[in-house]
Amino acid sequence: MKLEQLLARKILLMDGAMGTALIARGAKGALEMLNVESAAQVEALHEEYLQAGADIITTNTICADALSLAEYGLQSRSYELARAGAELARRVADKYSTTEHPRLVAGSVGPTTRNLTLANDTTAEQMAAVYADVIRGLKDGGVDIILIESVMDAANAKVAIEECRKIDADIPIILSAVLSRIAGRVASGATIAKFLEDLPMEQVAVVGFNCTNGPKPMTDAIKTLSAACDKPLAYPAAGQPVVAANHFAKEMEQMCRAGLLNIVGGCCGTTPDYIAQLAKVTQRWRPRKVVKK
Repeated sequence: MKLEQLLARKILLMDGAMGTALIARGAKGALEMLNVESAAQVEALHEEYLQAGADIITTNTICADALSLAEYGLQSRSYELARAGAELARRVADKYSTTEHPRLVAGSVGPTTRNLTLANDTTAEQMAAVYADVIRGLKDGGVDIILIESVMDAANAKVAIEECRKIDADIPIILSAVLSRIAGRVASGATIAKFLEDLPMEQVAVVGFNCTNGPKPMTDAIKTLSAACDKPLAYPAAGQPVVAANHFAKEMEQMCRAGLLNIVGGCCGTTPDYIAQLAKVTQRWRPRKVVKK
């Protein structure tokens, strides 16, 4: 079943953190290397999220780009590690997927270590090649969705979207940006409206935010996004949550009750327990109805 069809049926549940969860279990260094050196460890975490009720699991590839891997001397292995991460997530998702409850895999594409707006040592062409390696690996590994997440710079995101469309004209793209501490702005300092204007949003299936401390700081931003955008809205909160899983779920439920969201999930610091709590929330409320403007 396609993402568009699922979005109309219910509020979809994404998984929680990969990186911080793996680190909490003893992982160190380049976490993407676990995709080839300790696949069972990554698969076990994917399974826990699926058992908690996740409809979408994300690949362990947020730092699989050559720029991030260069810090460990692994820049030549970008495609390999992205594909390995996608393949193992695909195996686990297929194990749990049924006709009644399909499970999807979102290929995580991170922000890299450069912002094109600020960097003077990386060109758009170089960034395109970096993103292309990751996206090809994810696509060849069998992902259903490309998740361009933790976006801090619209220029980076634009290049990633363009490269994705060169590789696959149809695969759904979810775009998730990081918010600034200044209300109504993303990490780059742009307003939410300006951020959307700078991107080819016609190519994006779902848009949202991640990596902010808890649901409450995102509430106003989600309302602003809802008013400015006719896309389904994702809300994969929240960086290093400062509330317990049950309180986290209650705060998320307020926005689900208000009909603001189509996808919910967790980011840094969340665990399968957080997702299990959110699963109860998503069963009680209908997704945001998208009206084309």
